[in-house]
Amino acid sequence: MPQTYSVSQLNQVIKALLESAPFLQRIQVKGEISNLTRHSSGHYYFSLKDEGSQVNCVLFRQSAAGLLFEPMAGDQVVATADISVYPPRGNYQLQVSKLEKEGMGSLYQQFLELKKKLEQEGLFAEKHKKPIPRFPQRIGVVSSPTGAVIRDILHTLERRFPVSKVLLAPSKVQGEDAVPQLMAALAALDRRADIDLIILARGGGSMEDLWCFNNEALVRQIFKAKKPVIAAIGHETDFTLVDFVADKRAPTPTAAAEMASADQFEIMQWLDEQENRLTDGLHELLGAYAQEVDRLQQQCAQALRQQIRLRQEALKGLEQRLAALDYRSVMQRGFSITLVNQQPLRSIKDVQPGSELETFVVDGKIKSVVAK
Repeated sequence: MPQTYSVSQLNQVIKALLESAPFLQRIQVKGEISNLTRHSSGHYYFSLKDEGSQVNCVLFRQSAAGLLFEPMAGDQVVATADISVYPPRGNYQLQVSKLEKEGMGSLYQQFLELKKKLEQEGLFAEKHKKPIPRFPQRIGVVSSPTGAVIRDILHTLERRFPVSKVLLAPSKVQGEDAVPQLMAALAALDRRADIDLIILARGGGSMEDLWCFNNEALVRQIFKAKKPVIAAIGHETDFTLVDFVADKRAPTPTAAAEMASADQFEIMQWLDEQENRLTDGLHELLGAYAQEVDRLQQQCAQALRQQIRLRQEALKGLEQRLAALDYRSVMQRGFSITLVNQQPLRSIKDVQPGSELETFVVDGKIKSVVAK
């Protein structure tokens, strides 16, 4: 008698069989993407189809972080995945861990090998990154002279910091002959003394479209550049070796222009804030100086009064000494002064009989003649 299963039991058995089968793990399935949905969580839900069938797929956010391109409906891809079963509905799907455009597997391997080599040499080390100037006066741009990229950069710089001037070094940004043009444009800008910063930019594309930005010679030239370089290659999910060696990576050309410029409105706000701070600081400083001046005035006045008292006391002492030495004080006690020929008489030898004398006493003088 055949075994009877409930629907749930059957789905669980099928889930266990499919998910445990070694030959159904880490398989590669190629097909065309359709019914693509990117959830706000970062997960991708889509179908892979060919001319006869289709299968549901899910690419979770953790795996999607390693994508080298932005999946689009109609892309021919190779998915590395495990089989999984959703028992409530009895559906099976591919749980994708790696998604590549068909035919780019060998390119991706080259990318990883060169990335590892350059990383080991230290070309991507943070210690070699040059700072981005806050207020660059002249910005060099290496990009295609046509298309949205250069327009976005110019528009953003004009809006944020119109003082900055832009010098475009035109170059192809795709194809075999793009590399020598990119290197020549970079070298020309790097030699100019008036260039403060270089932006290397192009729009999005497939890995093949962006492959010139994985060129080893170009990467080494950027590493040796004297001027800081911002790389803005492709979309936010696109990565090239130029992104790793550049002094700064921007997810978009617009973001690169924002990194390369200060917002004039933010500057004006900052200047207003600094003006207020300086005004407040000046008022505070003037108040402190006024207090210090008052303190010094009081200190000087006190010191001056002290000096005046000391001088008055010294003057009083001198007056007392002068008073003690004043001849009139001596004459009050009965002494007198006698002059002969307008000179004080000190000895009897200074006179002769007949000499005229002037004798001063406290209340007048006496004239006399020496008789003997």
